[in-house]
Amino acid sequence: MLKRALPSLSLVSQITLLMLLLGLLGIGGMSMAAWMAGSIEGNAHAINKAGSLRMQSYRLLSEVPLSGKNTAYIRQMEVDQNSADLLQAVERENLQPQFLALRNYWQTTLRDQVLTAKRPQDISANVAVFVGQLDVLVATLEHKTEYHLQQISLIQRALVAVTLFLLAVTIWFLRRHLLMPWRNLLSQASAITAGDFSHRYQRKRVANGDAHNEMDILGDSLNSMSLALAEMVDNLAQRVAEKTADLQQKNQVLDYLYRVSRQLHTSEPLDVRMEPVLKELQSLTPLSGVQLRQYENNSAEVFNEFSNASPRQPVSPKVGEHADENGESLSWSLRDERENYGVLLAQLPPGQHLDDDQQQLVTTLLEQLTSTLMLARQAEHQQQLMLMEERSAIARELHDSLAQSLSCLKIQVACLQMHAESFSEDDKNLLKQMRDELSTAYRQLRELLTTFRLTLNTPGLRAALQHTVDEFSRRMGLTVGFDYQIPPRSVPANQGIHLLHIAREALNNAHKHAKATQVSLSLHCDDTEITMRICDNGQGIDQHAERQNHYGLIIMQDRASTLHGSCRFDRRPDGGTEVVVRFRPEALPINPQEQV
Repeated sequence: MLKRALPSLSLVSQITLLMLLLGLLGIGGMSMAAWMAGSIEGNAHAINKAGSLRMQSYRLLSEVPLSGKNTAYIRQMEVDQNSADLLQAVERENLQPQFLALRNYWQTTLRDQVLTAKRPQDISANVAVFVGQLDVLVATLEHKTEYHLQQISLIQRALVAVTLFLLAVTIWFLRRHLLMPWRNLLSQASAITAGDFSHRYQRKRVANGDAHNEMDILGDSLNSMSLALAEMVDNLAQRVAEKTADLQQKNQVLDYLYRVSRQLHTSEPLDVRMEPVLKELQSLTPLSGVQLRQYENNSAEVFNEFSNASPRQPVSPKVGEHADENGESLSWSLRDERENYGVLLAQLPPGQHLDDDQQQLVTTLLEQLTSTLMLARQAEHQQQLMLMEERSAIARELHDSLAQSLSCLKIQVACLQMHAESFSEDDKNLLKQMRDELSTAYRQLRELLTTFRLTLNTPGLRAALQHTVDEFSRRMGLTVGFDYQIPPRSVPANQGIHLLHIAREALNNAHKHAKATQVSLSLHCDDTEITMRICDNGQGIDQHAERQNHYGLIIMQDRASTLHGSCRFDRRPDGGTEVVVRFRPEALPINPQEQV
């Protein structure tokens, strides 16, 4: 029961209880010793009185026969027999029978004999008997007193032993329940101060598992605080690590965007600029298969594709056809309020997603890419305007000078023919050839002026060819087929001009000489070679015709030679003519303004 009761008390209550026990034990021991000492306090006086009676007996014996002056000794002896100390000691030690026998012997025998005796020898035997009884009484009192003294000594020793035991228990209790827990608490507090939160206060196990004293409560509180601090420090460390990683990632993103801005505004070709940008984007995000499609003239049907694998791609499938079954296809449009410049495509692996920072990175990159493509297109428009102005100026100069001169020559030759009746036949033929040559030159000049005066709303070879196809469709009264299957901006401007003149010359021949109902213009790219075909179902070219007067064909072959290619004129098996031009494009200029 004590074991069950003590744990329910607080540590202060237990220590107070031990102090009370020690105090009560001391007080009880002193009280018992004082009580026992008080119980034998009159024994010494009683022994003295008994000794005094024995001395008085011997004095009376020496005074026999007694005289009147010796009666005082008899009275003194009776007074001592009735002494309060002696009576209390006899009563306390239960010696009444012996004391009554002694007093009865004095009163009935010895007192009368002492008063009547003439000689000491007459009563010496009786006095000896009385003294013997006194000696027995004194011996008994002394024995009783010694017994009480021994009990007091044993009690005091027992109390001292119990006191020492309680002191030992108190020291053990204080060491176990106060000193050792206090040291543990100080050690744990020092460890917490040093940043070590692994130390724990170990308390005694109790039945219900609850803390049962102040030190255990304090230890549990310190354990809870240490655990909370450990969790807080871990959370702070984790947050610091996350913030550090986030800052490092943001720093990488900012550095990437800075390098992207510098990379995109260099003078290198667009494919060279795009390759590292798209490659590093895949390393900063979970995106894969990143591709950039640059539309030509806002059309998603014809585009140039850039990726980190191969910078220049042929015409690719439409948006969405690159989707992988094991991932999600993403696309971002590169456009502003006026034009659509292209699209950025990427593949997101399964289970991956773009966080807010990565979304912001992609958004910022899209803005930079859109700005780069917008500046490139604006430069193309500006270059186109400058080129058109330059060509218009050349056309005006040609019209005002060479065209008028040719017209004047034609008129003069015509006048000369009107007065040629007197000329020989050879002179007439020579004059006719001169007029034909002037007509051919004048027609070529008109075609050149028409080409120079082309008004194009969009830049590029495709737009120029499309404009030419539309023009001849109106002139021929039929729809000229057009199939453009070469990568955008793959033909430099100087070669594009010659290609455009060849196409116009071939379509003009089909219009004037073929009498065709079907005409088509197509361009294809095979590896690094570009092939242009102009086909019709008309009369077909005469393979054995004399070529020296076919100046248009000769000019077309000369332009093909300028392209470092070939121009072939074939008669189609099912009727009609096929003009085939093959050449290899020169290396594209670094400045995109020089591309068509």
